[in-house]
Amino acid sequence: MHPASPDPARTRPLARRAREAFSAWVSEEPAGRVFAQVLIRRVEPDETPSGPTGGGYELRHADDVDRLPRELNTYEDPRQAREIAKLTETGEYRPLKSAPNLRRGWLLRLADEEGLSAAMGYLYPAAVVHWYLERAGELQITSYRENAARQTGIYQRIQSLSDAGVKRAARACCEDSVCLKRTLWDVDEHVPLDMDRGGGEIPCPEPCSVFVSFARRVRAFEREEERDLADSTDLTASERGDLAALVEAASTGDVRLAREAEFEEPLNERRMRYRSQTLTPKLQPPGDEGDGE
Repeated sequence: MHPASPDPARTRPLARRAREAFSAWVSEEPAGRVFAQVLIRRVEPDETPSGPTGGGYELRHADDVDRLPRELNTYEDPRQAREIAKLTETGEYRPLKSAPNLRRGWLLRLADEEGLSAAMGYLYPAAVVHWYLERAGELQITSYRENAARQTGIYQRIQSLSDAGVKRAARACCEDSVCLKRTLWDVDEHVPLDMDRGGGEIPCPEPCSVFVSFARRVRAFEREEERDLADSTDLTASERGDLAALVEAASTGDVRLAREAEFEEPLNERRMRYRSQTLTPKLQPPGDEGDGE
């Protein structure tokens, strides 16, 4: 008996398969597809007496769908997507490209699917490949515990983060208001995350480097609780400091959040989202406590 011939589609490089599938998916919808914060539209060539002109793909911020091309900064080099994705509207660096803070006001006109693939790689690194692998049933999922087990150095301590701490950290760091990826991983195979996993097109198969960094900060908070508190209703030193910083900022009417990955800063958004889960129950009147998660 002769062995079965390999599937020709599977013999092509993964990047090429993903690129072709993504381009076909975009082209299926005349109005375009929204991928995270980007609207991608297939542009058909204009038929003129001298022959076809134009064509390719057009990318813009999804919130700019109704703006005219002349109102946007137009680029034709896919490498320009790297600069578009680098900074927020206010000029701050974006360490997490899937955060919902992509700046507006630009238009990318790309000649072919190679250009589209290159631009998407800058806007959302690895997202198109992960999108393709999930649709093909081939995406490998890595749990938090598996990811933590391979950390070394200063990040090795996240192996000791409690299950509840992982869940809280994920709610603070991974929900749609701070990350547009759809979280597929869990604490481990027996303990699921308890959160809104999102409904976007980009799957998240394992904790990212931003989450690992945040988990390290959360583990430091847990160690502080374990070391310093006899009564779980007492406030830790860092909790008191965060409250003081928030009250002071609110009293001046100038609440400026720290940069995205500055987790050591009291007014970091993810840190505040974590505090809303752990600090708020401590501040509730007796008899009105939540579950702390």
